Amino acid sequence: MPQRRTVLIASGTVAALLLLAALAVWAWLPTEEELAQRVEAEASDKLGVPVTVHRLHWSLWPVPRVVLEGVATEQPDPLTAARITAEAQWSDLLRLRLALTRLSLEDASVPQRSLSGFQIAATDAGQRSGTPFELAEVPVQHVEWRNVRWVSRTGRALAYAGEAQFDTAWRPRHARIEREGASVPAALDITREGAEDRWRAEVTAGGRTERGELRLQTIEGRYRVTGAVDFTGVDIVGLMSAFERRAIVAGKADGHTDLIAEGADPAEALRALQTRTRFAVRRARLLTFDLERAVKSAGQNHQGTTPLDQLTGIVRTEADREGTIVRYSDLKATSGVLTATGSAVIQNRQVRGNVAVDLVEGVVGVPLEFGGTVSDPSLSLPPAALAGAAVGTAVAPGIGTAIGARLGETLRRLFGAGTSDAGGAGDRPASPARGGRATPAPVIRD
Repeated sequence: MPQRRTVLIASGTVAALLLLAALAVWAWLPTEEELAQRVEAEASDKLGVPVTVHRLHWSLWPVPRVVLEGVATEQPDPLTAARITAEAQWSDLLRLRLALTRLSLEDASVPQRSLSGFQIAATDAGQRSGTPFELAEVPVQHVEWRNVRWVSRTGRALAYAGEAQFDTAWRPRHARIEREGASVPAALDITREGAEDRWRAEVTAGGRTERGELRLQTIEGRYRVTGAVDFTGVDIVGLMSAFERRAIVAGKADGHTDLIAEGADPAEALRALQTRTRFAVRRARLLTFDLERAVKSAGQNHQGTTPLDQLTGIVRTEADREGTIVRYSDLKATSGVLTATGSAVIQNRQVRGNVAVDLVEGVVGVPLEFGGTVSDPSLSLPPAALAGAAVGTAVAPGIGTAIGARLGETLRRLFGAGTSDAGGAGDRPASPARGGRATPAPVIRD
């Protein structure tokens, strides 16, 4: 009997302590409205723009979980997220250690124009301000996202899905990103090789999956990411359609791509991303130009297509505040007795460049300049070449027009003001964004 009484007293004492602990925890925990306000204030402070949360819900069982709904920044083109879910483990929270086991993002919109309005505040890796928690070595173990729409400066929205698992120092152990809903699969998978800052990469695009590598270096406090991949038989039309782009060339490409990105943090490195690709396409077809018709009509008529024996060249991409710059250089296309060489620059779907078309290689090189948009390009002769073409038409239609255009442009180059404005389009560096500063960037060299 005394033993039974002791057990009952002990049980009652434990129950009372548990009840008091539960009441204390309940009193300490904020309401959902209070926690939503805290999240809004913290996010606004870190991003430098106001952030609103429509609804927040938290639960403690079976695992601690916080769900945010209707998250948005207060900007002309706001970043939005329909749902953000964060989960943790009791073992971490009881040790006052902040570590998320899962973070998911659903149905979000990320306008590129709005990112420039952020003023990211530095985060202390140690004690968290205003809370008793300390960041764990791996603050976020697993991240996943679906239907995250990247909205370009021109308004084009593309949806992406993916996931990532992290090691310490925010090094991804494995990550995958894919174009969600694409007609032709397009994805990037990276897997870390041991504890090194090196990742094996698998690129799926244009009906092919190729292997490459990525490396991370820290040089004088700056991050540098480099990568390379060889590819063969990539279908150009399929690759472009995966990103809702209209291809101007059909065929399967072989080549090699290098990339480099450098910055004080990952975000800055991404903004400085550059790529360089040397490519060759055999049995290609120009889908929007009939080069022979363009030459014989002095640029007045170029509708149609052109079958090509081979197309080679170099394409470089460069991130820019006004939209990604794409530069084509060393372009050379051959089709029977026709040879064309040239260069071009594309930004925000605007195109400018030049091409010289030889009906017989090295003999009749007709200079043509093009501009306009990617979907509706325009083709013209420089003024001097146009005058020569008129003379050539009067003397001998067809081939005479071409020879006259070539002679007129040659005379202008000999006695005029040098090359035309479009002539060096592929080699000039991009101008800094209006209102911004030119930032030194790494360069991929030949």
